[in-house]
Amino acid sequence: MSLLWAVPPVAMTAATAIALQHLRRIETATADLRVELQRLGEVGAAVEAVSSAMAETRARARSLRR
Repeated sequence: MSLLWAVPPVAMTAATAIALQHLRRIETATADLRVELQRLGEVGAAVEAVSSAMAETRARARSLRR
């Protein structure tokens, strides 16, 4: 009997292990991306606040000029 029959199961096991390793990396990257997107949302809110404050300031400056 040859050991040739063992090649496919060993290859599948190795492929599964490699795939699981990559999936763990993808999971970590996804979690990191989620955190960064939350931070980006916070930055967007801050930018909106600054933008509205600038608009208010411009409006007040225009009214003072008149």
